[in-house]
Amino acid sequence: MVAGYFRRSGFDRSLAADLTQETFVRVFGSLGGYDQARGAFGAWLSAIARNVARKYWRRRTATNTFDPELADAMFAIPAEASSTPEQREEMSAVADCVARLDKRLGELIRLRYVRGMTTRGIASEAGMPESTVRSRLGEALDCIARCLQGKGIVQ
Repeated sequence: MVAGYFRRSGFDRSLAADLTQETFVRVFGSLGGYDQARGAFGAWLSAIARNVARKYWRRRTATNTFDPELADAMFAIPAEASSTPEQREEMSAVADCVARLDKRLGELIRLRYVRGMTTRGIASEAGMPESTVRSRLGEALDCIARCLQGKGIVQ
């Protein structure tokens, strides 16, 4: 249930597993504070998972070193301008994988990684809930990863 919550919230499998583990470490650490009279165990567990996710997003935003100008420059650089054949191949493969995405997923990727928008900003612009944005971004990143694996760029 907890891992599924994180996956639906847009986290990739690896990060969802890490956050699930962090959730259960917190659960076991505060199990003595659980009071059945205040609510069901599942609701208590869900609240802890939500707090873990919120803490992760705050921590991630606070340490975000995203540079929108650099991102624009990187996407604007043609593959031929890269310095090595490997870099040219990687840039070309990434561009091709992004181009193969469903139009809506590709636009979310551009909003996030080219324009540097937050999940909240994307949700507002796209007119959808933040959880949907996170889920669809996770889906898009999974598609790009599979595409790059198929091209032999990543393992």
